[in-house]
Amino acid sequence: MVRDSAMLQSLEVNSESYCPGWRSLGTLESSGFDRDVRAKGWSLFFMAAEIRAAVPAWGGQNTLRPGIMRLMAQTRLQHFNCFEIRHIRKQRFLGIPYISIAAHPRHVQQGSQIQSLKQRALDADPTHEEPVP
Repeated sequence: MVRDSAMLQSLEVNSESYCPGWRSLGTLESSGFDRDVRAKGWSLFFMAAEIRAAVPAWGGQNTLRPGIMRLMAQTRLQHFNCFEIRHIRKQRFLGIPYISIAAHPRHVQQGSQIQSLKQRALDADPTHEEPVP
C-alpha cells in the first residue's frame, strides 16, 4: 500500500485506488517494487518494527478493510508513505473468529538516508513546497 502522491505518479508504478489517499500495488513483490524505485533513482526503506491490526472475522467481504485502515493510520502517524503487508491470518480466541494483519512500514524518498520525522511530516503536508535543509 502506498500513499497517493506526486512522488508515486513520478515513479510510474502500476497501482489501484484502495481508498482516498492510498493506492494498492496489488500482488507486486517488495523486491520488484524496490527494483522499480531504485531504477528511478529513489530509495525504499524498510522499517523493522512490525505494525499489527486485528478485526472481527464475521464481517464478510468487508472484514479486511477496517484492519487495513488501522495499518494506514499507524503508518501515517509515523509519516511513512507506504507499508508492506506481511501476513493475513484467520484465527480464533475463545471461539471468537478474528483476522490478524501484520505489516512493515516502508518509506520511499530521494536520497540514501532516511529523513527525520520532522522532514517526513513536512513532506507529507501538501501545502509544503520547499525542502528543509
